[in-house]
Formats: sequence, structure tokens, C-alpha cells
Amino acid sequence: MNNKRQRRFTVLVGGLVTLLGFQAALAVAQEDAGTQESAGTQESAGTQESSFAPDDKSPLSLSVSQSVSWDNNIYRLPDEEYLGPSARGKKRSDTLYTTKASVNFDKEYSRQAFHAGLAANYTKYGSHSELSNFSPDARLHWDWRAGDRWSGVLGCNYSDTFVGFDNTYSAVSNTERDRLMRQLLRCNASADYWWHPNWATGFGYSDVRTDYNSDAWSRSKYNAQTKSLNLTYRPSTGNRVVLSYRAEDGEYPNQDKVTGSLREWSQREGRISAQWRLSGVTQLSGYIGYTKRKYEWASDRNFSRPVSNIAVHWVPTGKALIDLSWRREVGADADLVSNYAESEVWALHPTWVLTSKIRLGASYEYRKRDYHKYRDLAGMDPEGRYLPRDSKITAYGLNFQYLPTPNANIALGYQHQNRNASSDEYGFRARTIWLSASLTF
Repeated sequence: MNNKRQRRFTVLVGGLVTLLGFQAALAVAQEDAGTQESAGTQESAGTQESSFAPDDKSPLSLSVSQSVSWDNNIYRLPDEEYLGPSARGKKRSDTLYTTKASVNFDKEYSRQAFHAGLAANYTKYGSHSELSNFSPDARLHWDWRAGDRWSGVLGCNYSDTFVGFDNTYSAVSNTERDRLMRQLLRCNASADYWWHPNWATGFGYSDVRTDYNSDAWSRSKYNAQTKSLNLTYRPSTGNRVVLSYRAEDGEYPNQDKVTGSLREWSQREGRISAQWRLSGVTQLSGYIGYTKRKYEWASDRNFSRPVSNIAVHWVPTGKALIDLSWRREVGADADLVSNYAESEVWALHPTWVLTSKIRLGASYEYRKRDYHKYRDLAGMDPEGRYLPRDSKITAYGLNFQYLPTPNANIALGYQHQNRNASSDEYGFRARTIWLSASLTF
């Protein structure tokens, strides 16, 4: 971990330790005072809320998990393609062993709520040891309230994650097969003024910074700042509708300021989002909107597209749960050639509760990725011709869960993936089988 990443992680760890110390000190103070605070609620703004009553439940929770999985196509290569001379003697398949430990803190004091978490994830590859990786992440959030009308959120998230090969279109290059880690630091702040018990006007700000552990990907590093104005409607039923306008400005600092460069961009977006319970068994959530993106040095790559992300949670019976979602999003690709891709994704996840301890689940996902007029800039074949990369990915699987106790979970699962690309160079098939066990206390 380089010095910059160490500083980011240390800041969030220090914040978590400070928060835990604050919780302990406050608990001692409350015990010494011998006071008991009355229970409170935060159903609506604009009314006096009583303070939170501490209960016997510990604000700290610890969890550990261990999983083993087998994957028959680690690098997501076409059926006929081999790993090449640099990987002589190695197979396309591998066994992965993943260990994870995390600590979480969630506590409310009066009208202030604090949330923090720290997790460490280590994945070991049996054969392809060069891909073994350690992935830490941390979060620190404060849900604040001031008086009867002001509320908001202040927080930061840090993650250092392995970039997989499912969406990589340059697998023919050995350099793309190195262990690639992406560091992401996201900090955000928001404030809402509840001028009516059901209505609020507010604003938000977020700052996102990314980096990679490989110099080959330094040009993909980006920073972005987003400002938003929001109008919120929240009736007493607990439903919520938010109308927002978002203005994002960002840059790829390692790209040159020359004609055709993607270095600087501005994005404007309007959206309406909602969390709405349609009935006692059906809940709708998500957003629809329109986004427009402009590049300072590459106007020919500007785009305007409608966007959406809609999910339905349906509980038709006490033994069945069904989650259905559809999203159409436009985003920058982690790629040095194309600035964006339009993704359309359908997903279905039914779950059957066979007994109080046994669950059977299934999953199906269809993902279509369209690069529009830059679809032919993916890479070159051995004869120097550009290869198109528009693709369609289909994934389906089954999973079985056994819960011997409320805080323990044992799971077994299978998934099959298939990518049909406009060029055979980017198609693949992959199968994964996994077994995991987790414990929370």
C-alpha cells in the first residue's frame, strides 16, 4: 500500500477509533448521571422529537466469513484462447480462498446517529498467485439533526478493490492480466430544511477520487465533484419522492490538455427518485432522469441520454420473495479509448423460504453494453484491424442457504456467465461454484 493510500485508510481508521472512544465515554457519563432518556421517534420533521433511549443491544457487531470457490475461466477468455507463453504450465481455471473480517458500529445518541465500519478481505488464488490480493475498506457516517427542521448526512467511504475481468475487453494483452487494484475515496455532505412536516428543500456535495496501483492505468485515474439541489416529499406513510438537479465536474489529471483529450468534463443531470410502498407486499424504488455530458477538449464525444434504475420488491406469499430490477445507465468506462458505454440491465432474483432455516434462491441477469459511435475503438487484432466490442452478457445461477442460528449462514452456489460480443475476441463462457460460511456476533 503506497503512502497516499495509507494516509486515506489511516484517516478513516482513526475516525472509527475516535468514534468508539466517544461512545465509551458517553456510556460512562450516562451511567454516572444515572439518567434514563425517554424513547423517541423521527417520523416527521417540524415536530419536537424526544431523545433516543439506549437499550441492551451492543452498538458493536463483528463478523467473519470464509469461502472457497472454483472458477473455470479466471481471465474470461474465449474458449479457444490460451494463457500464452508467460503463463506456461498454468490452467485457465483456479480455486480461490477468501477470508473476510469486519467490525461495525451503529449507535444513536439523542437525535444524532453514528455509523462506522472497518473490513479486511484477503483472496488467495491457488495457481495464479500473482492475482492474490488484500482489499481493505472503511466507512464513517454521521446522520445529523439540528433543531426541528434541519437534518443531513456527513460521511466518507474508502475502498481498495480488485478489478475483475468480467468487463475487460483487452484480455488478449498479458499486461491486462496483472493484479489491478482500484482505490476509491468518496466523501459527501448534505443538508435538508424541513419547511413543512412532509416537505424539505436541500443541497448536497460529494467528492470522488480514484487511483490505480498500476502505472499502465494512471491515465484512467479521475477526480469528480458533484453538487445537487433537492426537493423532497415524505408523507407520514414513510414513502419518499425526491426531485433533484445534479451538476458534476471532473477530470483525468494524468491526461494532457490537447484536442481530443478526455481530461476535463462537465455533466448535468435531472432525476426523480422514489421509495414507494405500492401495497403491503410490493415496494418500488429507484429513479428516472436525463443526463448530459460535455468534454472540454473532445466535443465530438459529448453525449445526452435518458437514464433509469428501477427495482421492485414483491412478497407474494410468506414463503416467496421476488426482486426484479431494470436499469439503463451511462457511465465512463475504465478504458483509455472510449469515454463511456450505455448499459441496459435486467435482473431477476427469486427466493423461496423452505423452512425457518433453509432458503433456496435463483438469479438471472441480462446485460447489454453499447459503445455507440466508439464501438470500433476497443483494440486491434493481429492484423492491425480495430475490433468492435458491443456485448451482451447473460448470467444465471442457483444458491442454497442454511441458517443454523440467526447469526450464522452457510451457503452453496453456482453461476454460469456467457458474453456474446460483436467480436469473437471478447466473447467468453465461465462457470463458478462456491461454498461459504459466515458468523456475526
